[in-house]
Amino acid sequence: MKKPDWKIWLKDKKECKLWLDKYIQKKILRKNVDESTLYLRKTDHNLNLANWILEKHKRKLEIFEEETFYDWVINIYYYAVYHAALAIVSKEKYKSKSHAATLCFLIYHHYHLQKALDEKDVELVVSSLSKEDIETLGISKELRERACYDVHELFEQNLANQIREKAINFINKVKSLLLEQ
Repeated sequence: MKKPDWKIWLKDKKECKLWLDKYIQKKILRKNVDESTLYLRKTDHNLNLANWILEKHKRKLEIFEEETFYDWVINIYYYAVYHAALAIVSKEKYKSKSHAATLCFLIYHHYHLQKALDEKDVELVVSSLSKEDIETLGISKELRERACYDVHELFEQNLANQIREKAINFINKVKSLLLEQ
C-alpha cells in the first residue's frame, strides 16, 4: 500500500475518497457517538495551557530563571488544533484512530464536499500531526524540528506567537462550523 499523501488528496477528490474508504474498511475511521464537545473541551484545555505559559514568559518564569518553554507551547498549540479537527470528525459521528485518517476525513468532507475548510486550514491540521505522521506526510517536520532543536529563544518566541494566532483562528472556525451543523 502506498503512503498517504494529503497534497494529492487536496487535488484529487477520487483519490481522497479511495483512502477514506480504506480507512473506514480497516476500521481506522469508524462510526461512533458524537463526542465533539469532549474534543472541544480538550482543545480549550490545550489552548488555555499554551496561552498561560506564553503569557508567563512575558514576565519570565522566576522559578526557572532564564529557562523558556516556547518549544512546548508550539506543541501544545498543535495538539489544540488536532483536537479541534477530531471534534469535527466526531460531530459527524465518526472516531479516528490515526492522524492521516483524520486528515483524509477532513479533506474529503470539509474541503471537497462542503468547502468549509481551505487549503491553509488543511495545512495547519497537517502541522499538528505527530512526529511519526509528519515524517510520512512531510509538511511540518522542518517546522517542528526547528521548534524543538533551534537554540535561539527569539526564533521560538516568534514561532510560538505565529502558531498561537493560526491555532486560535482555526479553532474559532471549527467552533463556528460545529454550531452550524
